[in-house]
Amino acid sequence: MTDVNGLIGKIEALFKQAANTSFPEEAATFQAKAQELMTKYQIEEAMLNNRVLDDELTVVEVKINNPYFIDKCILLNSIAKHNYCRVVRYGYANVAKVYGYSNDIKMVVAMYTSLEMHMIAEMWVAYKQKPDYASTVSWKKSFFTGYSKVIGSRLAKAKRESINDADKFNGNNSVSLVLVKKDALVDEYFNNTKGYTTSSTRTLTSLSGMNAGGDAGNRANIGQASMSGSRALGR
Repeated sequence: MTDVNGLIGKIEALFKQAANTSFPEEAATFQAKAQELMTKYQIEEAMLNNRVLDDELTVVEVKINNPYFIDKCILLNSIAKHNYCRVVRYGYANVAKVYGYSNDIKMVVAMYTSLEMHMIAEMWVAYKQKPDYASTVSWKKSFFTGYSKVIGSRLAKAKRESINDADKFNGNNSVSLVLVKKDALVDEYFNNTKGYTTSSTRTLTSLSGMNAGGDAGNRANIGQASMSGSRALGR
């Protein structure tokens, strides 16, 4: 079995390299490799006779810096919900809590850290083309939502493809069954422990911001063939 501490270190190092390079192609290579490592680990755990289901479920607090706390939480949730984690946000403390298995949480936070930086950088690039009539705040919120929506859709597709490939390799649906059970256990833990939360509404009024964010999300490299709220932010 892959050593998770070493794996997390490699993933974080790859994301850091991707964030620091000024060459888009090089950044995409680093990010794709990180996603490949994440996916292989998740599939490997699922295939080792339900080993992951014997691990302890937990909750980890993630500090989300202002401004645009809610919008950044939406990105975190878009990543978490496709990686066997659930998210609750606590606006009064600028904290999001991530529920799931410890190793999945670590990988989700690593991916979030990378994509949050990419999202903000892309926002400032696209902002130069913002229509004069568009409200700055509304445009930015719409951009972040468009970005997160596209990331979530791409992760969902990549996750399905990865699981299907693993099932085909095994000649049965054993991986799918283990991962469905894993998802159910995370849901049960989340629903039993999330406690009191606060909620807020996100109103989007800038179509140009939403479209620009979606375009940026499509440019983010997540490793196409690889991956496998407050109330909960949604599934």
